[in-house]
Amino acid sequence: MLESDNILRTVNRLVFALFFVSGFSALVLQVVWMRELSLVFGATAHAAAATLAAFFLGLATGSRYWGRLSRRVASPLRAYALLEIGVVVAASAGFLLIPTFEGLYAALYDHWAGGRPGLLLTAKLLLALVLLSPAAFFMGGTLPVLSTWLVRHPADTGRHIPLLYGVNTAGAAVGTFSTAFLLPPLLGYDGTYLLAMALTGGVALAAWLLAAKQSVALEEPSAPSPRGARGHTPRNRRPLPAGALNALAFLSGFVTLALEVLWTRMFAQVLQNSVYSYAVILVVFLLALASGSFVAARLARRDLPTVPTLALLLCGAALLVALTPQIFFWLTDGLSYLGSDQGWPSFLKTLAGTAVITLAPPTIVLGVVFPYLWKIAGAGGKVGETVGRLLALNTLGAIVGALGAGFVLLEWLGLWRSILWLSGLYLAAAALLPTLAVTDPHRPARWRPILAAVPLLGFLLLLSALDVARLPVVRIDPVRRAEALLEMREGGSATVAVVRRDGHLGIKVDNHYTLGSTRGLGLQQRQAHFPLLMHPEPKRVLFLGMGTGISAGAALAHPTERIVVTELLGDVIDLARRHFGRHTQGLFDDPRVQLIAEDGRHHLSAIDDTYDVVIGDLFVPWKRGNAALYSLEHFRNVAERLAPDGLFAQWVPLYQLTEQELGIIARTFAEVFPDVTLWRGDFLPAGPIVALVGRTQDLPLDPTAVLHRARSLTDTARDADAAVLPDPETPPLLLYYAGHLSRADALLRGYPLNTDDRPRLQFRAARSQQATNIGKAWFVGEPLVAYFRRLLELSPPQDDPYLALLAPRQRAAVEAGLDIFEARLANERKDDEGARALLARASARLAPDKQPATPTTELRRELQSELQSELLGVREERDAAIGELERRIERLEHR
Repeated sequence: MLESDNILRTVNRLVFALFFVSGFSALVLQVVWMRELSLVFGATAHAAAATLAAFFLGLATGSRYWGRLSRRVASPLRAYALLEIGVVVAASAGFLLIPTFEGLYAALYDHWAGGRPGLLLTAKLLLALVLLSPAAFFMGGTLPVLSTWLVRHPADTGRHIPLLYGVNTAGAAVGTFSTAFLLPPLLGYDGTYLLAMALTGGVALAAWLLAAKQSVALEEPSAPSPRGARGHTPRNRRPLPAGALNALAFLSGFVTLALEVLWTRMFAQVLQNSVYSYAVILVVFLLALASGSFVAARLARRDLPTVPTLALLLCGAALLVALTPQIFFWLTDGLSYLGSDQGWPSFLKTLAGTAVITLAPPTIVLGVVFPYLWKIAGAGGKVGETVGRLLALNTLGAIVGALGAGFVLLEWLGLWRSILWLSGLYLAAAALLPTLAVTDPHRPARWRPILAAVPLLGFLLLLSALDVARLPVVRIDPVRRAEALLEMREGGSATVAVVRRDGHLGIKVDNHYTLGSTRGLGLQQRQAHFPLLMHPEPKRVLFLGMGTGISAGAALAHPTERIVVTELLGDVIDLARRHFGRHTQGLFDDPRVQLIAEDGRHHLSAIDDTYDVVIGDLFVPWKRGNAALYSLEHFRNVAERLAPDGLFAQWVPLYQLTEQELGIIARTFAEVFPDVTLWRGDFLPAGPIVALVGRTQDLPLDPTAVLHRARSLTDTARDADAAVLPDPETPPLLLYYAGHLSRADALLRGYPLNTDDRPRLQFRAARSQQATNIGKAWFVGEPLVAYFRRLLELSPPQDDPYLALLAPRQRAAVEAGLDIFEARLANERKDDEGARALLARASARLAPDKQPATPTTELRRELQSELQSELLGVREERDAAIGELERRIERLEHR
């Protein structure tokens, strides 16, 4: 008898361990599914919402179905094992079907993208349902089925099920951490997926074996259950009717997932928003929910009145949630960039600490509410069915909450008021709860007046001390920077704002991520002019990323027939149209232009159109999702959409990259394009950008065509910052030519590829972005000059096939451009003598053949004056880097 009891206790512990692993593998599978479908459907908020809804619908359906079926299950452990096997089979089928669905969706997108976004969103949801729902359907049945094994008497439901639920949630938290920090960097996403399926299969096998072991133990007579444990039915403490329990289960899921969405947006205002930062927030959230489940199990063991306890939990959760905006604003010093002066480990500690202080207290109480409902519901019998019903309703509420917060509440109320509104929902539920309780007519409920007063007090606090009307969402400094907020949109994807600073307009996304400003007007126009000048006839042009629209608008000065501009955030398009129209050369009114609010990579991969020129905007690789725009698969998609003589120019922000990361991007780029050249976008050694220009054919640059096109640009479209050369036959564009990367294999050798399966850039760049705060340098300054020198050594201009049509005096502009770049660096380091020497050498290289070898004093003075305008920052625009450089300056000022 004692031996059989020991065996049962061992089986119990092992089942809890198995359910922990089950939560781990389920979360890993969910993360990989979400990522894979973001590559198929695009990285938009609506696509993510469709995927999440499909997964949760599968969970809810499975919980309800298997919960009802659990009454007829003879061996719950064997049934659980079969459910885990079902997960493996369905996950394997979904993994194999993704390429087929990718082609099917691409056909639907190409047909409907023009004017039927509703049908397209429906197609995403249906395809996601087919792919994800089968596996989620089996996952949803695991808790109801295991509950019939664990709970021998309905009265024990509230004691045991919260423990099981909490252990599974804790496993999900560890799975979240592993998918961000450990598994994909080591195994790739495919390997991570296979590992999760293997773990799920192992859980199934272990559960099957444990079922056999338990059967043997149950054949022996066991000791009677102690009083007050199994078999003892506690006194019914004013339980709630089934309808009230159902409504509370739904409300709990709604509020909890809505708050997860809102809190994630809240943290996005102060973070780098990499895959790591999102993971840390989710880990804290899930661990707090798991802790709440454990607290609920402890409360269920105490002889407390259930309805008053539940009402106080609702009020406590509401008030703690209402405090989160105030606490967060205080901890971040008014939405300052978090960890701006910290290295990687310190940043993670600061982020985790901020998340724990802000989110853990309210989330723990939120996590108590739903599991505590099982204590009230347990007295009604039918354990598996009860658990499944409440779990299904909670999951449906989570779907509505996540979608409602992202696409309704944020746009309707804004971030801070949405949080308070959700707090109000819980207070309202607490106020209604006593009226719904089933009471004993012979025993008056003395607690009713107290419970009526607590929610009322909570509402008064929401309207007074906890009012968030004064809290801003966008950080503005009207004193030091003369900043002013012109307009702001809080949408499902991001918070987008138009800000005026020192007389210049800029667009900010999530408070600290700058898309561009009119301060860098010439720089942004150049991002279009340079690639378009390289092509002899750029009729059809595609821009991946729009920002302010200044770059895309510059393309209208060229002989283009069609310009397609993709922008991930629809709010960015709307705000740019309203505030930047006069800076974009008529971009928003020209009939040649088509603006598409869509993920550029997704759009490109799903259409059949071809383009003469494709231009990729500056994408900082550490931001979540951006690494996919530097992947092998994306570059292949671009190459397939180029016309035979087409080119792809991908601009790269070196002020946000290390040399290793540039090597990864360039090596991946060169793997697809046989002809790759490198171009500087400016003469800013401290904040440079470069363009990787790839072609599928080896076509030399035609200097005559470049000069003709450059001279045909209108005065308003001409780049006011471009250098003017004394030789009228030498295109100024050549000053920015860095070299032929395809002929410099030594600069590419040894770097790994960045692929969708192994997005090395995604994991490296986020760490590098923090490492620069403690001394590690981006790829700028002297190391970059040395790189450019080495590139010219490996592909000297006189032997460069891309420059084959140029005269020797024209090729000399290439080395002169590097002299100018290095002279700017010398000037910034206060080396005036070195800067003058480099400028003198540049002017000598640029002297036309008809001039003497040594330029006249007048010519030298004229040339150096013109170059110094470019070099020494006389013009205001040359003194500011666009986009992310402005954000880095802002961070430095906050230190």
